[in-house]
Amino acid sequence: MSVLLDRLDGVFGTFMLGETVLALVVLALAFTAPRLGERGLGRVEAGAARLLATPVRQIAAVGLLALLLRAALLPWIGPAQPVVHDEQSLLLQAQTHLLGRLALPTHPFWEHFETFHVNQVPAYASVYVPGRGAPLALGLLLAGEAWAGIWIATVAMAMAATWMLQAWVPAPYALLGGMLVVLRFGLFSYWINGFWGGSFTAFGAMLVVGALPRLLARPGWGLGAVLGTGAAILATSRPYEGALLCLPVAALLAWRFLRPARPGWRGGFARAAVPALACVAAAVGLLAAHNLATTGHAMRSAYGVNRLAYAEAPAFLTSAPVASERRGPAHMRAFYAEEARPHARRTSAKGLVAGVAAKVWHTWRFYVGPIFTVAFLAGLWALRRNVFVPAALGFFLAGFALETWNFPHYTAPAMPLLLIVLMRGFAQLRGWSWRGRPTGRFLTRAMPAALGAALLLPASAAILGTPRLESNRTLVCCSIGTGALRQVLDARLAALPGRHLVMVRSGAHNPVHYELVYNEADIDAARVVWARALGPDRDARLAEHFPGHRVWAFDWRPDLPQAYTLELLREPQPRGPSSADGHAPTVVAGRGPAP
Repeated sequence: MSVLLDRLDGVFGTFMLGETVLALVVLALAFTAPRLGERGLGRVEAGAARLLATPVRQIAAVGLLALLLRAALLPWIGPAQPVVHDEQSLLLQAQTHLLGRLALPTHPFWEHFETFHVNQVPAYASVYVPGRGAPLALGLLLAGEAWAGIWIATVAMAMAATWMLQAWVPAPYALLGGMLVVLRFGLFSYWINGFWGGSFTAFGAMLVVGALPRLLARPGWGLGAVLGTGAAILATSRPYEGALLCLPVAALLAWRFLRPARPGWRGGFARAAVPALACVAAAVGLLAAHNLATTGHAMRSAYGVNRLAYAEAPAFLTSAPVASERRGPAHMRAFYAEEARPHARRTSAKGLVAGVAAKVWHTWRFYVGPIFTVAFLAGLWALRRNVFVPAALGFFLAGFALETWNFPHYTAPAMPLLLIVLMRGFAQLRGWSWRGRPTGRFLTRAMPAALGAALLLPASAAILGTPRLESNRTLVCCSIGTGALRQVLDARLAALPGRHLVMVRSGAHNPVHYELVYNEADIDAARVVWARALGPDRDARLAEHFPGHRVWAFDWRPDLPQAYTLELLREPQPRGPSSADGHAPTVVAGRGPAP
């Protein structure tokens, strides 16, 4: 029995197993005891309806809920820190933006600083489009803490979700939908506890989908600006997936423009189109400027340059393998070889089917999950005569199936469509009865309660330390890790006086999915510089470039997993006042947190 449970946990994860159990309990009670808790839950609903009767109150209430609930967890789940490759690269982008730059000049010793998802030539820059790091830059600007921008983006996403739903479903379900967004994505998911940027992309998508029915009903300048702002966010954060959402929206608007519903509608539509197209044009201009700054060519992206330098697989299954230079140390080449496996499977029908099934599976368990599956299916039934939402969702998923990799933040532009289906399902279920009993009404009340109960598991793990949940940065739950070795070492070095240069030795024992060599935007001004050891002569020349730094050698120990040594090689030359009395240990050994 324990072996079976271990296998289930490996496939589904502890949180999803808990969700599944709760979903089965809710279904059983819906058919056997649908009047359970009816009086108390009815009073809660009536009170909420009176207090939050207006759209503005609903939006404000959801924003306040997102703000306060995550604030309550700060003593146990503090600000997120960059751990994996993508997060480190996005932090670099945010720091570069704060310097007023899109890219920085190549460092004279750039080969020592080669790392994942960062270009060193022809310019020092993150490989990602400029909108990805925008929330982090906002956090650094307002609070000196990059994660604060992620928190702001998540609060904005939840508020925008409520506003979006108000145009698609009855008001009570718009409020409920916004609250479910907070509970599912705003507490324990990697969208709030990481630097990946899914919340910011979803915020842009909410603006686009929320503006659509309002524009169709009453087009004007303001709504055109809202739709254009959302489209610009999508274009500069997830251009391809954003286009998969915006193309059906544009097609519907164009069709309605050709067939106006009433006299004067074309004039209003034309006024709305001006700010919308201006926003999109500004986004395209920013992308071109970013390409020019990072690659020297307006039509060549930093991402494409990076793939040609290091990678094996392209971003799309329809493309041929990348004939790159395969630059970098052995563990980087091993990473890109492993990254290419999904692309290699495209050559067989079985591999293609498995890839599509995996995308559907991961999308469902992140956005819907076992608890809300019944409501989602009911929503699909309710929308069977509404052509746009199912067609737009199908178009998006078909385009997503062409991508090589599968992460939930890729599908963030589809989140408003999935949310509309879910909340239409709630509305459909509300009046459904079985054998004269209020089964549907019980389901609409019990499913949100079940989600709240499911969150007690990660809350207990974060606050009490039990049960121990493995931090997962690609699922809706749970990303509650406390940091990684890089943060531990940075803090240890920061406690010593002066500046530091850490030479990281590469070898067969390097973790494939973990990297220490990341640096701030202004490398020479950083207090701690991380560099790759490239041999005695080249390392000596690098050390000469940093004469006022202590020089350390970091090495992973081959005999123990995640064990390391940090050895002091040289005191600052010349010795400055800040380091003359520094007492640095000669050798530090330890075990790092799991990558």
